[in-house]
Amino acid sequence: MADKITFHTYGDNHGPQIGKTHGDVHISIARDGQQSERSLADHVAGLRRALDAAHAQSDVDDGTYADARQALDEAAQFTEPADEEQRNAFIRALRKLKGLVEDVSGLAGAVAGLISIVAGRR
Repeated sequence: MADKITFHTYGDNHGPQIGKTHGDVHISIARDGQQSERSLADHVAGLRRALDAAHAQSDVDDGTYADARQALDEAAQFTEPADEEQRNAFIRALRKLKGLVEDVSGLAGAVAGLISIVAGRR
């Protein structure tokens, strides 16, 4: 089963995304207000698998891989945020991860999508 990330652009144009994509890519259209069908823990696990695949294909070096795994570990602590502070900690960990993997477009796009999902739940 492929991972599913929903992107909300709200009419913005984001131009072409160029880079390597790991795994299957599925695009679906969701109406405003729809929630993701997967839990945050499921999303984090999917990001971890994508990171592992990128590292195995040498698209992510060892140091970046270690730092990215640490950011995922931080995010994993807050997959069921009890309050706004924990939710913000989850988003900060994902932003750190996104900065580390920005050269791997499929992975960076998945992280950006998850950030959008969580930010939209406010």
